[in-house]
Amino acid sequence: MSRRAKVVTAAVVAVALGGGGWWAWKKKAAGKKAGGPAAEETDVEVSKGDLETRFRELGDLAAKNTIDIASKVSGRVVELTVKEGDRVRAGQKLAVIQPGKTGAEKFLPSEVTAPIDGVVLAYVKSGSNNSAVEFIESGAYVTGLFESQNPTYLMTLADMRQVVVKLRINEMDVLKLKEGMAVEVVVDSIPGAVFPAVVSVISPQAEREQRGGKIFRVEVALAKPDPRLRTGMTARVDAVLEKRAGALRLPLTGLFEEKGAEVAYLKPPTKDGKAKQVIVKTGMRTEMEIELLDGLKEGEKVLTEKPVDFEAAPAEELRKAAEARGMGGAGEQPAQGRAGRRGGRRIRMG
Repeated sequence: MSRRAKVVTAAVVAVALGGGGWWAWKKKAAGKKAGGPAAEETDVEVSKGDLETRFRELGDLAAKNTIDIASKVSGRVVELTVKEGDRVRAGQKLAVIQPGKTGAEKFLPSEVTAPIDGVVLAYVKSGSNNSAVEFIESGAYVTGLFESQNPTYLMTLADMRQVVVKLRINEMDVLKLKEGMAVEVVVDSIPGAVFPAVVSVISPQAEREQRGGKIFRVEVALAKPDPRLRTGMTARVDAVLEKRAGALRLPLTGLFEEKGAEVAYLKPPTKDGKAKQVIVKTGMRTEMEIELLDGLKEGEKVLTEKPVDFEAAPAEELRKAAEARGMGGAGEQPAQGRAGRRGGRRIRMG
């Protein structure tokens, strides 16, 4: 697969542990005790704020339309009027080919002209990895279109009025994209520039890679041309997939799963108090946080480890909550697209 950037989504990663398949994920607190190891968080607070999941992917810039240039006749290149990188106009002379031999067999020279406005590029051999490039030299002999099904291509013209980013997206991520979706494109070699773009093409058919994975070809079209852009530049595509403003949110370290139901453990008001198991209903998930729809209120604190002794939620309510999530209350297998720690162990998203 080509270069990959991290896709920041609500992807789910299950880490199976013992004890009936409970799942775990430890999160260390940022601070450290003086001269000692990092301190672990013991509780986290429910708060309000914005949540969003994003799509990020690396691709290559390319011209939407390119034309490989060949001579109509076979012969020797006697004049080459352009070089790589030149911008040419439709009808402009690119090269002159001298067909035939000498004397009586000598034919009139044949001009090769540009069929479109564009930028002159070296010709890339079909199926190459962009390293096997060719740019014809003066004096070289070429085979013409009229005489062979495999003519000699002199160069390529790229129409840079419409630039795209070509992506290779795995089958798990491609359904997050839709044609017409607004995205932003950033090119590292042009610091500070952000190019508005839209998803223009999503291949309906997967391609199998050498390592066995499947990818879909996707094109992102930039809204406006820019003379600084070059084909082959690495570009980063960034899009907001989902966003919630002012959402009630909880760090994932405070979310657990009990018999298929999502739960949290309310921190006891006193050191000697007993924690309370609370069934929660969740919504949007990000890499680090989850949206709370029901069960907890802003400012409440929950534990980041399942307590040994706690006030359990009613079994019937746990069963109903599990069924609502499609877990059936069995708690033996995680729901597709979810991860965490079952049996009161922490749930991890991302």
